[in-house]
Order: sequence, then structure tokens, then C-alpha cells
Amino acid sequence: MGKAIIELDSSQLLKALEQLPPKQLKKIIDTLFSKNLLKKPDFEKVSSKARKIVKKEDIKAEVVGEAIKWARRQR
Repeated sequence: MGKAIIELDSSQLLKALEQLPPKQLKKIIDTLFSKNLLKKPDFEKVSSKARKIVKKEDIKAEVVGEAIKWARRQR
């Protein structure tokens, strides 16, 4: 007997993922990375977008520094 397949649209999937604890979400994302189903974003694209947002929103250097420290701790 084959496995059952459940089809979800993106809003249903999002609602289901919202119910999971952070550790399980991290495990799912790590699995997708390990299977090469999800690729890490390109650093140049991310940094370019971040620079534009910082300039547009006039974000202070201290806030940017705190954000960088926070992001590095998330690894």
C-alpha cells in the first residue's frame, strides 16, 4: 500500500508550520538544506538589499551593529 499524499496550498502550509516549535522548524529547514532542496541566499544580493533598506529607513549605525551581532549568534 502506497503512502498517502496530502496537498496543501501555501496558506495552509504556513498555518501548519506556525504550529511547530522553533526546534522542529529548524530541523525541517536543515533537512531541506542537506537535501539541496533549499539553497542559502547569495551574500551579495542580501547585503545589497540590506544596504538599500538601511539607507532608505535611515537606520542608525548602532542598530545595524546590534542586528549583525544578533544574526551571527543565530548560526
